[in-house]
Amino acid sequence: MVCIEKIYSVSALVGNGACNANCDFCAGKYLRPQADNENSRYYKNLESAIKLSARYGGWSLSLTSSGEPTCDPISLTRALEVYQKCAGEGAYFPNVNLFTNGILFGRESFSKTWLPKWKSLGLTNIAISIHGVTEEEQARAYNLSSYPSLENIFSNIKQEGVGVRCTLLLRKGGVENSQRYEEAVHALIEKRVDNITSWSVGNPDGTRNEHTPSRLGLFSIKHWLNRNAKLCHGHSWGGGVYDYNGNILRITDYVTRHDPKKDFVRQLVVFQDGTVAYSWVKGGALCMK
Repeated sequence: MVCIEKIYSVSALVGNGACNANCDFCAGKYLRPQADNENSRYYKNLESAIKLSARYGGWSLSLTSSGEPTCDPISLTRALEVYQKCAGEGAYFPNVNLFTNGILFGRESFSKTWLPKWKSLGLTNIAISIHGVTEEEQARAYNLSSYPSLENIFSNIKQEGVGVRCTLLLRKGGVENSQRYEEAVHALIEKRVDNITSWSVGNPDGTRNEHTPSRLGLFSIKHWLNRNAKLCHGHSWGGGVYDYNGNILRITDYVTRHDPKKDFVRQLVVFQDGTVAYSWVKGGALCMK
C-alpha cells in the first residue's frame, strides 16, 4: 500500500435509472435497482467525494447514470447544486461534464428549459454518445425508430452557451477499426465537434464481450492515432490525448481497476446507493459507504 498523491476526477451516477433508449450493450442496467429509491446518503457522499478529489488535485466531475440522466432532470439539478455548493467552498473543477445519449437535446424546448439552469450551477460540457455519425446509425444502436438530427442537438446545446463534446464509442459492427474511426472523426469535425473521446464497449468490470471490437481493430485505431496525430500527454492508467489538426482526440479505457500499489486514483465513483468506490469495480475498492 502506498500513499495517494492524486485523485483525478469524480464520476457520479444520477437520476432514477429511467432511459429513453434500449441498447443491447448497456452497461448500466445492473445498477438500476439501486436507483429505485431516493437515498439521503447519496448527496452527502457526493459532496464528500467532490471535496476529497479537489483536495488531491482533481480537475473533472462527470455526471452519468444507470439509465439516461436527462430523463430525471430534477435529480441531475440536485447533483449540480451539490457541486455548486462545493465549488463555492473551494472544491472547484474546470470540467463538469454530462454524459448523455443526446436524444432530449434534440428538442429546443428541453435545452432552453434546463441548460441555462445547469450552466448556472457549473455545467461546462455535454458529452454526446456517438455510435455512428448518421441518425440512422444512432437509431439502430439505441434500438429506436428514429434519432434526432445531430446538427440540431449540437446547435441547441451551443445556443445555451454550453460546450459540446462527443464520446465516440468503439463497438463491433460500428466504429470497430481505423477506417471506421477515421471516417467518424472526420464527419464529427465537419459538424464542428473538436473534442472527441473514445473507449471500447465491454462488460461493467472491464472485460470483453460480444460487442467489443477485435483486438486487431482496436490496435489499428491506436496505430492510426500514433501515425496521424501528435500525442500531447499520456494517461497514467493508459491511453492519452492527441492533437489532430487542432482537434482533441482522446482514447482511454472506460473501466480502470483500482491498483492500491499506485499513488493515484483515476476517479472516485459515486453510485446511486450512496457507495463511493475508487473505480467502477466495487470489489476491493470501497472508499465510502
